[in-house]
Amino acid sequence: MTATTLEPVSNAAAPTLAVAAGRNLIAAGAIFGAANLFQWSVLSGAAHLHPALLSLSWPVAVTLFIVIVRRLRGLGGDHAIRAASWSRFSILAQIVAALSLAGASALTQNWELMRWMSPIGLGFYGLAFSIAVVRGGPKWLGGVALGSFVAAAGVAQLIGTPEQYLAYAAGLIAFALIPGAVLAFGRAR
Repeated sequence: MTATTLEPVSNAAAPTLAVAAGRNLIAAGAIFGAANLFQWSVLSGAAHLHPALLSLSWPVAVTLFIVIVRRLRGLGGDHAIRAASWSRFSILAQIVAALSLAGASALTQNWELMRWMSPIGLGFYGLAFSIAVVRGGPKWLGGVALGSFVAAAGVAQLIGTPEQYLAYAAGLIAFALIPGAVLAFGRAR
């Protein structure tokens, strides 16, 4: 599905804002969902890998996402540029949240605080979808926003367990990849 998001388009066939945003959401859901599945597989023991590899998953995921969003930005005119700007703002907000948690963790010597990024991440999706609805996006995104907030609360109940990463991956599939596919393939109303 991510390959579909990278298909070049001519200026005459530039995507709508919904399609451009949907492509970015597909990338986010696929990349960060996979990163969370990797986290779960290492922490649960399903993958027999050394936990030190966990330190690579997020830098690799963020870098891959930024590269893909940059490519998508160049493929589709003004709407793609606008959607890419929102995506960059969103990833920056998540990086700031992670750095804030890292700072709080260092100050308190409680690195378990970093685990709160999972529910915070889903909360950011809920906020982004809420903003999209207020700004005139499809009304069904209000349900997606509500689902994101409920999923964030559910993931918060799993903090400290490997299952939190599995639940976060499911949340990213449900509240980023699937709505992104609906938007990208023009099924949004």
